[in-house]
Amino acid sequence: MKRFAVAALAVGLPLLSVATAHASSQSYTVSGVAWKDLNGDGIRQSSEPLLPGIKIGSATTDANGRYKLEMPSSPDGAGSPPIQAGRSIEDGRFVLTRPSQGPAGTNSDFDWNNGWLQTNEAPVQGLLDNIDVGYMPTRNDAGVKITPKQTGPVHVGDDVVYEIAIDNNAFPSYVGVRVVFPEGVTLAPFNGVSSWADPVGTTGMDIRFLRAIEPNETRIREVSGKVTKPIDGVVTADLIDRASDVDGANDKSSAPLKTAETSTTPTSTPVATQPTSPAPNPKPQPVVAKSPEVKALANTGADPTWPLIGGLVLLAAGVGTVLFARRRRA
Repeated sequence: MKRFAVAALAVGLPLLSVATAHASSQSYTVSGVAWKDLNGDGIRQSSEPLLPGIKIGSATTDANGRYKLEMPSSPDGAGSPPIQAGRSIEDGRFVLTRPSQGPAGTNSDFDWNNGWLQTNEAPVQGLLDNIDVGYMPTRNDAGVKITPKQTGPVHVGDDVVYEIAIDNNAFPSYVGVRVVFPEGVTLAPFNGVSSWADPVGTTGMDIRFLRAIEPNETRIREVSGKVTKPIDGVVTADLIDRASDVDGANDKSSAPLKTAETSTTPTSTPVATQPTSPAPNPKPQPVVAKSPEVKALANTGADPTWPLIGGLVLLAAGVGTVLFARRRRA
């Protein structure tokens, strides 16, 4: 009996490992439809048209809007197979609709930010069905704003930094931005999270984002450079790579970049202190012969005005008396 058991194990174990390997490598099918979500509610109605010729992973939808994908191995339980759909169709006029808005058989299963399949379903008997994708009319509206980080005057030789803010409304967008400085700025290398930059001429760069912008999310990036000569211009930021956008009025922004004078405050020239030198000898004056001295009356300090007036009064009285006497004699 023991020999039989050992023999059974010797034969069964290889067969079991072969069966396990076969099961793990067994392929399964992913299928579904693509449709045009005309009202943008994320749910496929019977009146909404199916879309032929839509690329989903390595497959393309047929004349009835259906597709099938053979996946090489079965995932362990529920999980999302690595399948991606395009973010937009018809030159950006239609974009991925909001996912998971209704029953599994009539909603969209692809992330509307980046197009990757999002599902928790597992294959049933080798089939993962009703993996659909919807495209709704464009509704996203991304915008950009550029703001200088430095305050005060800018001079030749200074480093300048500008903040680029990209935001959008309640719908996701996938955009980049072109930033251009005026001549006279040497750009610093760009270092932005989840993005990279390609040079544009000598003073510009295209910043492209590796991920889509979530609804109502603002992304901030900074660009910098060094001023190498006097400038009187602007720094511009323009949205690029936008598959769709409902309003172009907020797709461009600018900020001034102007160098100040060499010195911002007038400085007085210090006056050198002259060493003091002895005063020059006075020029000899010619000697003038003195006239005989006339002794002046001593100054007693008394005011002579009243005595003078009194004398005049007495004189006048005397003259009057003399005149009066002559008249009487006559």
